[in-house]
Amino acid sequence: MIDVSQRRYQVIGTAWSAWFVNYIDRTKTAALLPLITVSLAMDTSQTGSVLFAFFIGYAAVQPVAGFLTDLVGAKKTLALSVAAFSIFTWTMALVGNWQELFIRNLLFGISQGFEVTAGSRLAATWFPPATRGRAFAFHQSAYTIAPILAPFIAVPIAQLTGSWRWSFMVIAFFGLPVLAAIDRLVTDRPERDARISEAELAYIFGADSHKRGAVLDPARATSDEQLPPGERVTPYREIFLNRSVALMFVAGFFGLLASWGLTTWLPTYGVQQLKLPLILAGSLSSVVYAGSLVGVIGGGILSDRVFGTKRTPVWLFGGIIMAAAILWATTFQPGAPLIEMYAAFFIAGLAASMSPTGQLFAPYLAELLTPGAVGRSLGVVVLGGMIGSAVAQPLVAALVVQTPNGPQFGGAFLLFAACGVVVSVCVALMIEPRVHRTYLGYLLAGRKEGSWEATPASA
Repeated sequence: MIDVSQRRYQVIGTAWSAWFVNYIDRTKTAALLPLITVSLAMDTSQTGSVLFAFFIGYAAVQPVAGFLTDLVGAKKTLALSVAAFSIFTWTMALVGNWQELFIRNLLFGISQGFEVTAGSRLAATWFPPATRGRAFAFHQSAYTIAPILAPFIAVPIAQLTGSWRWSFMVIAFFGLPVLAAIDRLVTDRPERDARISEAELAYIFGADSHKRGAVLDPARATSDEQLPPGERVTPYREIFLNRSVALMFVAGFFGLLASWGLTTWLPTYGVQQLKLPLILAGSLSSVVYAGSLVGVIGGGILSDRVFGTKRTPVWLFGGIIMAAAILWATTFQPGAPLIEMYAAFFIAGLAASMSPTGQLFAPYLAELLTPGAVGRSLGVVVLGGMIGSAVAQPLVAALVVQTPNGPQFGGAFLLFAACGVVVSVCVALMIEPRVHRTYLGYLLAGRKEGSWEATPASA
């Protein structure tokens, strides 16, 4: 039974709330896109450019967000992100043409980009390795639940008011209670929290719970004794020359190219290719995220309880399964059974979540490096993912084929399937810290552990 008086649950619950509002805010645009394009007289190319603006803004800020999170703390970074993206959501309701929407969406992406590193750092710092996977799975469930609900929040507001703009204005206020919770409940580190009990500190850090640390940055310390509990010295070169971090960057690029390319364009695909009503077209994205919810929660439990806190086994086959589901979706045309569409996109979402940018990335980086380096290393990983997400938008627009029967998205879906295969190849080459070698190598060697250690040369 979860005791909500425990400080770690209050912190992760607040981080979850910020991530939830972040994703409601982010995915409402995709749900309303068919209305926005008509209102602003946008063609497919202009639509792709506007979507590209959000993702390139999000990508560009990642290195800064990672450093800021690690250096000034997750609490300030989280509050900055929620306040900024709430403001920019409001201003997006006031645009008069697609060029103005491009600029506002760029700024909106920059503001949202600070949340992921802050929330991930809190999850990695406030929970011990034994439960870190499940804690982060809970945090990540926000990005799956919010998009399920987004079409059923944003679209009815637009329909009731007669304008998509009112949806933006109303949702802009969702960040206010989150800001209050951050101010009241979040502290950057457990050992510096005035309200935490000695028993909870011992649960999180074990024998090191008495440490406080004179140096908070693992890249600047010269010995582990200078650092807070649960940390080790991790020079910058170990973070940025790490083979597994580089592979996560590549997997992030191709994985989010596929997942964000798919979910952003699904409502438009549903309306234009499948001739579905807007609410049903929007529900296709919701089904993808429903699959992701099952994948994220299941992955956290599998990682902690079945695989003994190993993270990479959960990721290994996700990309291949996603590719198979998307190939199935290439066969859909108007009149296809809705239950088949839901099944294919549910499986695609479940499998896509089982990837290095879908779940478990904060626990993995904390164990590959150290919790205090999660912000910077994750900034690198998410940079790759969001560049892929940005590239996906104009690329999908270019791959849509105009036919006498309407637009066809088959070429884009084939691209997404190929990306899934690349993700699985990257995971197969990544080090699993718990067995000191790649997990595939561990299995092929008869479950024999390797000799890898956390150094730039071997990582």
